[in-house]
Amino acid sequence: MDETGTNDVVAKALAEVAKMRAWREKVEAERRRTFGAMGMRQSVYVLARQKPSQTETKPQ
Repeated sequence: MDETGTNDVVAKALAEVAKMRAWREKVEAERRRTFGAMGMRQSVYVLARQKPSQTETKPQ
């Protein structure tokens, strides 16, 4: 294989890697958007179930 052919193969491989990286980043962003919201709801639920600390409660 001559140098031009090698350069073409490398260029195609790099383009394929860039395409896969862009796809993976898009999928990761969608996953963070989906599961990030779930994590937020779960953390709010956990906070709601916690017993209030003694410093937060005021005697009546």
